[in-house]
Amino acid sequence: MNFWGVKLPRIIEDPRELILSEAKKILENEGYSQISIRRVAKECGIAVGTIYNYFPTKKGLIIEMMTDFWEEYFCDIEPILNSQEGFYIKLKKLFSDLAQFIKRFREIWLHHELYSSPDYIESGLKRKNLYIDQLIGIIEELLVKEVYHKENVKSFNSNNMASFILINFISMVQMPYFDYQFFERILKAVIQ
Repeated sequence: MNFWGVKLPRIIEDPRELILSEAKKILENEGYSQISIRRVAKECGIAVGTIYNYFPTKKGLIIEMMTDFWEEYFCDIEPILNSQEGFYIKLKKLFSDLAQFIKRFREIWLHHELYSSPDYIESGLKRKNLYIDQLIGIIEELLVKEVYHKENVKSFNSNNMASFILINFISMVQMPYFDYQFFERILKAVIQ
């Protein structure tokens, strides 16, 4: 309040980040069905209109939250990629992080309410494919940098090999009875 007793509006440093943060808390603690623009506004202590200034629709808010989720994953794997460890150690750590990410992603994002709308399905799949392609690119870069320049493995296209690795990673996460060490032995035999 000011000198005359009038309540002054609250100044928020980064409203967009506050909105995303509170929406993520709701999603993680209570599930997708509890997210609404009004609920997020209430949790943020801001007007509904303020949220619409940043996210014109609930779909936009959800897509941005999913984008942040993926970007956080890519930040988390950055130290692995920049480490001085060997290719196969890095690859195993990428697999472990991906397994944790997929488990968390499944718990938070794969709810039938989110995928009941064709708009969400289309937007979500487009984004997911972008991130899968980005992950393939990361694995390909690792292959080229650490393996392909040393070995005579030109018979396999680096992008195809990176896709093969990622597909197997995802399969091993989905069906945990597959043994990572077995996959690594096969990969070493194919690459060498």
